[in-house]
Amino acid sequence: MDDSPLPRPRAQRRGALALPALLTLAALIGSAHGGLYGPEAPVEAAWVRVVNIGAEGGVAVRIADGSTRVLALFDATRYALVAPGPVRLDVGGDAVTLDVGPESFTTVAATSDGVVVVPDPGLRDISRGLLGLVNLTEREGLDLQVPDGPTVVAAVPPGAHDAVAVAEATTELVVVDGGTVVARLEARTFERGVAYAVVATTTADGIVAFVLTAAGE
Repeated sequence: MDDSPLPRPRAQRRGALALPALLTLAALIGSAHGGLYGPEAPVEAAWVRVVNIGAEGGVAVRIADGSTRVLALFDATRYALVAPGPVRLDVGGDAVTLDVGPESFTTVAATSDGVVVVPDPGLRDISRGLLGLVNLTEREGLDLQVPDGPTVVAAVPPGAHDAVAVAEATTELVVVDGGTVVARLEARTFERGVAYAVVATTTADGIVAFVLTAAGE
């Protein structure tokens, strides 16, 4: 979908912002995404995070030479800055090695059966936000939609993450499978300069969905 859930803000009149205001705006946008995107992002960097979708009692994770953290169910680490190439992770006591490229973003999902590695889209235009869906179910194609509104992303296959740039908006979201709503998310504000991922996963009670907000360490 090229359009955002809500209309884009009107453009500012040319020359309306003085230099101090522009610098303040840039600082605010930079703080919103934590150095992951835009001019202040490290050159040739790679970013990796881990999310727990399978261990109710929590799972201990460590990315590269970082500290160990225990993730509760449906919790995630921040993106860790790593050098491109092989990256070692410890997930629940199991060693996992990823090969990541420069300027890449990767989510590693810890499941009850091991890990699922999902390449993430990056936010290219920090004057907007990024909103997408990570399909960590076995459903062949899930949609992310605004209730009674447009489709954000469609037919996301298992183990994939698709996203689009959006204007700032406050909205509810639904995850849809074959025209049937399988998960709902309460209204929240999606801000510019920030990447959001709705994660859909399967539990004993059916499909659940939650939002990950990108942030760097």
